[in-house]
Amino acid sequence: MKIVADQNIPALSDILSGAGTLSYFSERNPSQEMLADADALLVRSVTAVDKELLEQAPYLKFVASATIGTEHVNLPLLQERGIAFAHAPGANAQSVGEYVLCVVLDWLSHKPVYSVDEIDVAIVGAGHTGRAAGKRLQALGFNVHYYDPPLCKKGVKFVHDHWQRVLTADIISCHVPLTDDGDFPTRHLFESTALQSLHSEQLLVNASRGAVIDNKALLDRVIQGERPSIALDVWENEPDILPDLVPYTDIATPHIAGHSLEGKVGGAVMIANALLAHFEMPATKELADVLPKVEWPELDAAMLTSPESFNSWVKEHFNIHEDDKNFRRHGLTRDGFDSLRRNYRKESPRREFINQVVTCHNSEQYIQFLQLGFRARQIA
Repeated sequence: MKIVADQNIPALSDILSGAGTLSYFSERNPSQEMLADADALLVRSVTAVDKELLEQAPYLKFVASATIGTEHVNLPLLQERGIAFAHAPGANAQSVGEYVLCVVLDWLSHKPVYSVDEIDVAIVGAGHTGRAAGKRLQALGFNVHYYDPPLCKKGVKFVHDHWQRVLTADIISCHVPLTDDGDFPTRHLFESTALQSLHSEQLLVNASRGAVIDNKALLDRVIQGERPSIALDVWENEPDILPDLVPYTDIATPHIAGHSLEGKVGGAVMIANALLAHFEMPATKELADVLPKVEWPELDAAMLTSPESFNSWVKEHFNIHEDDKNFRRHGLTRDGFDSLRRNYRKESPRREFINQVVTCHNSEQYIQFLQLGFRARQIA
């Protein structure tokens, strides 16, 4: 069996050892020569699995994307051609949750006086990444609510469909897939009218898909002044982003919110094991088998309970300003954007908070640090 895979999906040679021949591609799309006799194709969100690509792969039986989103894959066409598909829902959710937490902590650091329980947070989209972000902010005491009309329509109780409540929230964080059809399309969900309603005391975060926010309309809004604080990890028309928008953002990164090592390797394990299952081969590796161990000294909860100490720990382990600075210097061109994503922290991969053991002295501390994503341990 010939497996063609994006070279930036980690650990595949280990997980798929003995499953077939692995051929890697380094650009956005594999070559026609590679696809000509491919049985399986493993991609990331940068590869469009469309009619043009599939016509070059007459023997293709299986496609998988190491991502939550699937808008880059023509699913009806795969079904029509009898090609199986898998993806990795939830694999990088904790990584995205930590990204949003870091953005919010940075925003708070510039506010002279605040009471966390009076800050209203609208999580737009209650899927894996939305809930991961929401539970972390709830753990710190924010007033979090989830806007998700599709789930609301299904009768899910913890979500709502009140758009005006979103637009008046202090913090708005986007976590929806990009859709054009159905009752609740999300492309340009934040269009000119919605963006004009935002003010300078608000924070707008997008860690979902770039086109959820109309970037040109956002630029028109921010040049008027009195703009909200803005953190964008995703951009419309990536990698051909709107560079004029970047100077008006407070945090700008090249679609790396989900790029922790745990998130990337977790996605690889999910799609590789799906491939093995499809071809009726045994799966022999789980995430713990291929993820490098990390040794962080155990901490007492008391060392992280003050806002200052917690913020200091977070910055030490995920300094989002390093990513912001690199993006502003190198990421505004097509090639620069792709290069930053492709080579993101290769020498020193970002690790998730779950690697930090925190000793807790009561159930309240234990629950809080679990919700924040740490490996909490309660002692009597």
